[in-house]
Amino acid sequence: MNESVGQTPVGIVNSRSNVMVFGGSGVIGRAVATAFGRQGWRVGLHYHQHHTVAKETASMIAKAGGESHLYQADVTNSIQIQAILQEFIQSHHSLHVMVWAVGMGSSKLLLTTSPEEWTRILHTNLTGAFTVLKAMSPIFEQQHNGAVILVGSLSAEQGVAGQAAYAASKAGLVGLMYSVAKEWGAFNIRVNMVFPGWHLSPLSKPGWHATMDPRNHTLHRTPSLQHMATSIFHMAVSSDTSGQIWNLDSRIW
Repeated sequence: MNESVGQTPVGIVNSRSNVMVFGGSGVIGRAVATAFGRQGWRVGLHYHQHHTVAKETASMIAKAGGESHLYQADVTNSIQIQAILQEFIQSHHSLHVMVWAVGMGSSKLLLTTSPEEWTRILHTNLTGAFTVLKAMSPIFEQQHNGAVILVGSLSAEQGVAGQAAYAASKAGLVGLMYSVAKEWGAFNIRVNMVFPGWHLSPLSKPGWHATMDPRNHTLHRTPSLQHMATSIFHMAVSSDTSGQIWNLDSRIW
């Protein structure tokens, strides 16, 4: 492993480490999965509907010298999640890191957000994370080692006009992170969150121009995808950090 990027988590004795990236077909998930693959980790790439994009991510990991395998599941379906985790463990025998990079949003004012849209966003962004964490709990507790990185959003703390449902789901994710970090600490499971900053994607595109106003960033720029992914890798392999939020951009609101 390249020591300039990070060290293997304490307690891992396998010749190779394993990570599962939920939302591996997204822009952030792809960057994170590639960063782990580049360091020689086995990468489980979860996707729901975008199989072609997930295959492209797997090809990028292979070109970087890594190994990856695709896992399809609806994050709100506990049976499907349990099935892919069982398949992962049967193939690789352990799971050291889970990265939650699933996200769904909308650009609608509260007044125009339908109850169905509200439910869909919270069910994916928040209940989906709950479903995955609950399914992973026996694995991590048996190992007495592991790390979880949840990709959150600064909107959880600040709110964004036109993103009530998204901000609410991410705020809920913060509370979930703090609670699980306290519950799993005795098992040496580290649970942290990152605010990744804005990166152009189908999710962020509707509000891209307003958010990209240089006046919103002290450095007059957003973080690069590579910096964001490397930062997540560093947090994942930090053996003494849990229950923390790491804001990766330069916005001061």
